[in-house]
Amino acid sequence: MTATPFAYGQSPTYGQSATYGQMPSYGGSPFGQESLFGQDDPPVREIPVTPEQQRTNASAPEAAQGQAQGQVSGPGLRLSPALQPRPLRDPDDLPVYLEADSLTGDGESNLRLDGNAQIRRTDTVLKGDSIEYRQVEGEVEATGGVRLARDGNVVSGPRLKLNLNTGVGELDNARFFFGLNGGRGTADHVELLGQGRVRADNVSYTGCDCEEPSWEMRARRIDFDYDAGEATSYGSTLYFKSLPILGAPKMSFPISDARKSGFISPTFGITSKSGPQLLTPYYFNIAPNRDATISPRYMERRGLQLGGEFRYLEPNYSGEARATYLSNDRVTQTDRYLYSFAHRQRLTDTLGLNFNINGASDDNYFRDFSVAGTGLASTATLERSAALTWKSGYWDAFGRVVKFQTLQDPLLPIIPPYDREPQLRLNGARYDWNGFDARVEVDTTRFKNSRLISGTRSYAYPSVAYPIIRPGGFLIPKIGINTTRYDVDAFQGADAYRANRTTPIVSLDTGLIFERDGRMLGQDVTQTLEPRLYYLRVPYRDQSRLPVFDTALADFNFAQIFSENIYAGNDRIAEANQVTAALTSRWLDPKTGVERARVTGAQRLYFSDQRVTLPGDAVRSDGRSDYLASVYGALTSSLSGETTVQYNPQISRVSRSTVGARFSPARASTVALSYRYQRESVSVLGREQIDLAFQWPLAPRWFGVGRFDYSLLQNRIAEVVAGVEYNSACCFAVRAVVQRYAVATRDTTTAFFLQLELNGFARVGTSPINTLRRSIPGYQVINPPPEKGTGFERYE
Repeated sequence: MTATPFAYGQSPTYGQSATYGQMPSYGGSPFGQESLFGQDDPPVREIPVTPEQQRTNASAPEAAQGQAQGQVSGPGLRLSPALQPRPLRDPDDLPVYLEADSLTGDGESNLRLDGNAQIRRTDTVLKGDSIEYRQVEGEVEATGGVRLARDGNVVSGPRLKLNLNTGVGELDNARFFFGLNGGRGTADHVELLGQGRVRADNVSYTGCDCEEPSWEMRARRIDFDYDAGEATSYGSTLYFKSLPILGAPKMSFPISDARKSGFISPTFGITSKSGPQLLTPYYFNIAPNRDATISPRYMERRGLQLGGEFRYLEPNYSGEARATYLSNDRVTQTDRYLYSFAHRQRLTDTLGLNFNINGASDDNYFRDFSVAGTGLASTATLERSAALTWKSGYWDAFGRVVKFQTLQDPLLPIIPPYDREPQLRLNGARYDWNGFDARVEVDTTRFKNSRLISGTRSYAYPSVAYPIIRPGGFLIPKIGINTTRYDVDAFQGADAYRANRTTPIVSLDTGLIFERDGRMLGQDVTQTLEPRLYYLRVPYRDQSRLPVFDTALADFNFAQIFSENIYAGNDRIAEANQVTAALTSRWLDPKTGVERARVTGAQRLYFSDQRVTLPGDAVRSDGRSDYLASVYGALTSSLSGETTVQYNPQISRVSRSTVGARFSPARASTVALSYRYQRESVSVLGREQIDLAFQWPLAPRWFGVGRFDYSLLQNRIAEVVAGVEYNSACCFAVRAVVQRYAVATRDTTTAFFLQLELNGFARVGTSPINTLRRSIPGYQVINPPPEKGTGFERYE
């Protein structure tokens, strides 16, 4: 959602709630924030904290923790990271301090200050050449070089009338500065309407803190309300570089990060699938913990799409619902829609309830409407699930029902995954139990698929380990037993049947760690040598009649080579009588512990032949695995690289390799280059790709951004991003980005992003920031938002 609303509304700022916790990220939804609304990063909601909760948050354990960390703290005192405003007493009881070259009075509490006159009170500083002060009424009248500072705001002019107690006053030919957001301007007449409220007539306002602002709003009148966090202008025109770009008889805009109802910045864009499009969201600030957004989007080639979102956050539950609907798509002549509903609830201290329901009208929805790149365009499954969770002490459990909608690519169809109707799981773990680590996993799942064999699988896997860990090494023996039962349904004329499998699993993991001092590239380092051996013994069990519900051959990598099974899933447990040998050497900074370089090599040796396979897979024909080797180096703070190679000694060829390097010498300056290769086999498609991504300064304030991802095997571009960014010296930025990416086997789409960002006011156009962050490792926004102001800004 756009962080700074344009023209009318304020988008919400959702984040870490001090009371109720973190609102879940929306990026995991199959919608993605951008695919549904075409907007910026998902917002986060803040819930107000009551005084009781503040006192709870400032509890004694936190104070004790601060003392443990070396903080200075007396009884009942805590260090504050910044100046904090204190509650004011009754204005009539506040002391007033006077200063001037000359001070006279009339005997009736009326005073006149002349020459460098000042009146100071806890909440107010008033300066002028001359000040008349009526103490009983609290009224002042200042003339000549008047300057009033209050709550971080500063207003100045030739003459001022003000009531110190009520904050009501007026002045002509005024200049003003607002500390909360850095806004400033001039006005023919300013009325101070009390705490946090200002009315300005014939006003020019800007959020630019520079002598010649890039943008300003000129209006007949603007009402500023800092309690509401908004300003409302009448008869206003927005100027950018002295050119009028927007006019309206009435318009509201934010002057703080407070949320408010209204229109959010409209976005304009164009894609090759939908043509030019315009999105005009309207935000409803229903309550501090509820909001909604209605997002109509007009697409020239397809028609009017309606989108909506509703979010809620309570102490014990939270969730969000989203939907889009396009009636009679002009291209497909069908209705197109997408929906999502996620709900999380804590029923008791131990019970929880979760829903995640998603659906789309057709297989091509994401390929036609996604503007977030290949990550969403290639979405293949949408989950629909409901789960009841339980956790108490060493135990946790869940029961859930999971179904999938499969979105097929006609040229590369996939077999739909199994639905789970239902799945019941119990896990238990007890660590350092008299030196032992004990775990147990129990699962029963009903797998259902109309195109494949269906059935129920139940298994239990208890295990116990006795870790012996010392500074110079470790020894971890472990033993477990996996017991599985299948109840398989009749399928295509075959009878139903039952099958059982009981498999003991024994392993021993051991390693040593040697260290020595050394030097590398002229720097002192600590070098380690870390040999490791992992022995695994699993007896053979005939599993040829067992179905395959959720199992596949795991990738061969440094994590898998030390695992108990070569398969991911529970339908196959490979027999094993093998040892894995690995050797690692690291070069560490002795002062910080930062890893400067690392070299690792590993291989698995088999003492028995392979007999357990997945249907259609070939058995292993060698007594040793491929070699794995990895080299990593961060030789400087700005340059790092890593390469991993899987080498097959049988055919003397590389099976898989990745090579990557990244150079980031300064902020908003990064180049990442990678090469990925995978040799084609019976169960794995071949791949050879080169990927270059960068963000780099081209000239003062100009930055180039891009990504080039190319498949050498297919002679095809997977994704191209190219664009420029400009960050002005005075509070505006411009981004122009073109993206072209594959959405299917033989289908691509192109999107164009153009955005003008007026710092402190609005973003006009379609934001490419999400696309750049996803495509360019280490991408940084060229104009980060300024820090939020406080009431102590320009304190006098």
